[in-house]
Amino acid sequence: MPLLHLTAQDVLRALPMREAIVACRAGFLALAQGLVEAPTRVHLTDGSSQEPRTTLLMAASGPVGRVTKVVSIFPGNRRRGIATTSGLLTILDPDTGHPIGLCDGGALTAIRTGAVSGLATDLLARPDASVAALIGAGGLAEHQALALAAVRELSELRVHSPTPERRDALVARLSREHGLPAVAVGSPAAAVRGADIVTVATNSLRPVFDGADLAPGAHVNGVGSFKPAMRELDETTIRRARRIVVDLRESALHEAGELIAARAAGITDPGDWLELGDLLADPDLCRHDPDAITLFKSVGHAVQDLYAARCALDRAHRLGLGQALSH
Repeated sequence: MPLLHLTAQDVLRALPMREAIVACRAGFLALAQGLVEAPTRVHLTDGSSQEPRTTLLMAASGPVGRVTKVVSIFPGNRRRGIATTSGLLTILDPDTGHPIGLCDGGALTAIRTGAVSGLATDLLARPDASVAALIGAGGLAEHQALALAAVRELSELRVHSPTPERRDALVARLSREHGLPAVAVGSPAAAVRGADIVTVATNSLRPVFDGADLAPGAHVNGVGSFKPAMRELDETTIRRARRIVVDLRESALHEAGELIAARAAGITDPGDWLELGDLLADPDLCRHDPDAITLFKSVGHAVQDLYAARCALDRAHRLGLGQALSH
């Protein structure tokens, strides 16, 4: 098989959100069944606490192959007018170990992060959930919105960001390009109050909304923070959540800042957390009480990269996307 290079645009075309959600569902089920190996990812971080520069090294192997990924999150890139998240993912042949695909890591990361929120929302949000709130307007936000729309019929999508220009640009793009019922709101409270689904995708070091504003029966996705010092969600949200689900307990214990702090404060116990794969293996663990608040906290896992990238590569071959490289 030739080495196929997929640019960001190729990845976007090859991996529509519904396909990405299906891929992540298969990946987390395989992870729960012990079919996927993924070593602890490596963090390389420097810079200031307000503007850290982070590079992550990740890898996974399983029934569909092997991948390695390097991805960087540099918030200061906004001032340069370039993407804050960038990277490169290599797909390896499961039999020979030879590279068979190169994917733009920034695009793949944004899509697969959205897909896991969509998967968790599908499993945990009320079936009739229709009002969504999205806090954050960075590189992950558009795909978070697309993921929610893929699993629920949205009547309203409230978008808040502390940067009005980015918020308004995102709302315009979601409305114009994707036909979503997006509206800009001026505060976190205006976004969260009365919302059925709340998704937070920021790099904040402090909680970005008051958990007391959550409506009974709301489902919350927290996907932006991925370091012990980061906090998107407050203790009230964690205390009110009747069900807390993580992508992998081990990863959450080391990287989910909100849960680490809440555990230290005696608010939550890791033994009570469920993993996403648990819900896939046993649907009885999904929502039963329509008034219960549920929380999915994700720090990201290489199984998402493995299954999403393999899906993108296979579809790219079928669609004639990408550029074949000699090696």
